[in-house]
Amino acid sequence: MINPWRLATLGITFLAMFAVLAVRLWFLQVAAVEENSAKASTNRVHVIYQQPARGEIRDINGTVLAGSRPSQTLQLNRAEVELEQEEELVQRLAVLLRVDQSDLRNAISSARPGTVVTLARDISDAVAFDVQEYQEDYPGVEMALTPVRTYPFETLAAHILGYTGKATSADLERYGDRVKTDEVFGRAGVERQYDNVLRGIEGAEVFTVNADRSVWQFADEITAEPGWNVVLTTDIDVSRTLKDALIRSVERSRELGEEPTGKVAGLVMDVTDGSIVAMESIPDYNPNAFVGTLSPERFEVIQENNALLNLNIRGTFPPASTFKVVPYVVAVEEDVWPEDLNGSEDGKVLEPRLEFPSFGEGSPQVFADWSPNHGWTNLHGALEKSADVYFWEVALGVWEDNSLDESIIQNWARRLGYGAPTGIDLPGEAAGIMPDREWRERLNVQNPVAFPNGEWYGGDLMNTVIGQGDLAATPLQLAVSYAALVNGGTVWRPRVVDHFVDTDGNVVDRREPAVVRSVDLDVATVAMLGQDLAGVVQRGTAASVYAGSPYLDQIGGKTGTAQIGPSEDDVDTAWFVGVAPISDPKYVVVIVVDAGGGGSAVAAPAVREVLEFLLDPTTAPRPIRVAEAAGR
Repeated sequence: MINPWRLATLGITFLAMFAVLAVRLWFLQVAAVEENSAKASTNRVHVIYQQPARGEIRDINGTVLAGSRPSQTLQLNRAEVELEQEEELVQRLAVLLRVDQSDLRNAISSARPGTVVTLARDISDAVAFDVQEYQEDYPGVEMALTPVRTYPFETLAAHILGYTGKATSADLERYGDRVKTDEVFGRAGVERQYDNVLRGIEGAEVFTVNADRSVWQFADEITAEPGWNVVLTTDIDVSRTLKDALIRSVERSRELGEEPTGKVAGLVMDVTDGSIVAMESIPDYNPNAFVGTLSPERFEVIQENNALLNLNIRGTFPPASTFKVVPYVVAVEEDVWPEDLNGSEDGKVLEPRLEFPSFGEGSPQVFADWSPNHGWTNLHGALEKSADVYFWEVALGVWEDNSLDESIIQNWARRLGYGAPTGIDLPGEAAGIMPDREWRERLNVQNPVAFPNGEWYGGDLMNTVIGQGDLAATPLQLAVSYAALVNGGTVWRPRVVDHFVDTDGNVVDRREPAVVRSVDLDVATVAMLGQDLAGVVQRGTAASVYAGSPYLDQIGGKTGTAQIGPSEDDVDTAWFVGVAPISDPKYVVVIVVDAGGGGSAVAAPAVREVLEFLLDPTTAPRPIRVAEAAGR
């Protein structure tokens, strides 16, 4: 039997509890509503963004050329520090980090209010402990493990890779809230061209924070996704060989008494698909210098040296005698020959000087060949000896034949890749200049003061056919054109990226070789040109350099020496274009040394080093003595 007193006591207890609960609810919902609303309004969502690891850039063999490493980073969340606290905070941090206060102020002031800004990377454990132990002295300062870009090969392949940098004020203004202050962008090369692939997807942790800035509730988490890896067509071992050869070419030029500017560039291209096996340009730079904070003084030095300029795609030079392969092909394909000659085998004794008719523009012009001793010469000998007079007479034949387009040589050159960007997947490519009457008239219309003479003369064509005058080309354009000439007429779009790999290791996209156009070349013309390029190396202007090479029968090429400036004060820029194996072409190598001297003496030995390595990677570079180099 239930005790009635016990039952009554239990009932009274429950009634009291409900009464207390009702009073508390009334207090919260009515009496304290204003106070609680005020507190709730101070609660807010706090987001900590997580930078994704940037995708790696690897060479064709999988070697990492650009990667990421973890860095213990000190960050300031400007949303967590009052404006009046910032100055004291700067002073404390400057002492802790042993840096100038001005550097910290600049970093903080460049960030928008409420954003997170990186103050220091790779901080020591001691500094991290101090910040965490005395958190009240460092309001808004947070520790984070962030990925930092690293380039293990430093300057090697730098102009292909490019570099990265934090968002600039221009980026923040352009993209607004879509860009974080600490967000990293690709600034040049592959880093810029494929930035959206490499960057990945940002992560975040979302918290509700109390008025006293303590975490009230964890709300959500978005895991950062690393960017895709980019696999290049380049081979870092070939790049190293090319770089060393370029350095030696400048040294060789100085040994010969020349005064090279130090600007030298070279590339290796696969003629069967347009892939770039190596590409180096000097002056160069170390992309690691741009990771973190680069001082204005250091950046100014880099700019003054034009170290960021990839001369292979942005440097334009007169191609000199390397261009003679174009009128060579025009002579054969269009049946245009020097006076009294009727084919490639037909020849004559070349005079050392040639007097051109006035072409209606004044007195006759006299042009002197670089050598007075060419003697009896046909088309094959003209290429081997690099005889200017022979190709001048080809141009004269074009000029005097009213049935031919006076720009037929230039039109062939354009089809082979001159006078327009090649379309390589790198930013900032130059177009070069392929001059003709239309080009000259266009300049006159655009700027009649600077270009008052809009006429095009026969002498202009004569300069063009030997790669001089207003003609200007990039080393890459030469590589593209030679590749087309030796592969049977296929003009490839050059590329530095082969494929992409996602975070699971799957190949997600492959950059297939792309044909820009096909040039109609007779098979016999291609074979004959190959034989004559081999003749340049075996008997012609580069014979002394390639004598003794174990691969002599597998190499072809063409020398070029561009004369720049008045004749009494000439500065020669050295070129050489090499092809191997000449019987079944696979590689074309182009090297240019600005103000380096003769092409055979300076550029040809450098190309030899690279070609021999390509034909046999176990081959050690053979020193080329300066005395061995002779010819143009």
